[in-house]
Amino acid sequence: MAGKVESFGEFRGQPVERIWLENGQGLRAAVLTWGGVLQTMTADVDGMPRPLVLGFGDFADYPARSPYFGATVGRFGNRIGGAAFTLDGVRYELDPNERGRNHLHGGLTGWGKRLWSLENAERSSVTLTLTSADGEMGYPGTVEARCRYRLDDTTLTIEMTATTTKPTPLNMVNHSYWNLDGEGSVEGHALRLDADRYLPTDEEQIPTGEVLAVDGTAFDFREQRRIDAMGTADYDHCMVLTEKPGLREVAHAVSSDGRVAMALSADQPGVQFYTGFKLDIATKGGRKIGPRAGFCLETEGYPDAPNKPHFPSCILAPGETYRHVMRHEFFVLGS
Repeated sequence: MAGKVESFGEFRGQPVERIWLENGQGLRAAVLTWGGVLQTMTADVDGMPRPLVLGFGDFADYPARSPYFGATVGRFGNRIGGAAFTLDGVRYELDPNERGRNHLHGGLTGWGKRLWSLENAERSSVTLTLTSADGEMGYPGTVEARCRYRLDDTTLTIEMTATTTKPTPLNMVNHSYWNLDGEGSVEGHALRLDADRYLPTDEEQIPTGEVLAVDGTAFDFREQRRIDAMGTADYDHCMVLTEKPGLREVAHAVSSDGRVAMALSADQPGVQFYTGFKLDIATKGGRKIGPRAGFCLETEGYPDAPNKPHFPSCILAPGETYRHVMRHEFFVLGS
């Protein structure tokens, strides 16, 4: 299967392709042109491939019921409150695709729900491209986006880049749901996050604008602990990462059986930690995917940054190149 490109269904009359990647060291992955999705990711444990991400085996489940499983979301990942923002004195109205009031993951036809073009496919890497037109979902500027997945000896690297013709908010996010056990609940996973602050939200999950310390709260993952160790496993907040330049380790997770670990490095100021507690899916084939079946570590710019001037800027200008790198390093540990 390594390096293989195959048909995986149709979306609005256009073919969807699946690209298989393999590194010869026990890591395998499959990427879809629909949504730039990481559909599967496995590591060999005791000679058997262990699934590490949530995904669907039938393409029909993706447009019908996917909660952004593995998707490359944009133009702006996460939420923009009131589905609007003002830039250079001009107010832009966005698609209010969440509750009819807020903007989530780029809108109803955001990048995680569109077909990407296959630019290049090799044995261990694939590059996808997408053009987002001026005015699409309400955003200014035509954006040319690119996403590259690459497997190395022990790592999966995701690199997202973009350019624009007009100033525009830009926050590309990979939305994979991880389960290092391969199945069951993620509550028993051990997790460490290099985050000393977090963004509290209102009842609609829009940041209030405060930036609070994690000290003495259930959001304190600075020392590795079980996800549910503080009496809850229900998280869906942006954690403010310790300020360090460039690519640095921001998270470390270990499966509940202690066999698989993942170290995540990234170059963004925040990470949305979501434990999938809202999941309640029945697939076309009858498979049930319930609460806490996977957790997300979505490295990102801050949600609602276009409306919060004191948050790090997410505005991409013409002549600049947006770049977001995530490096996932996997370790298979002793039994």
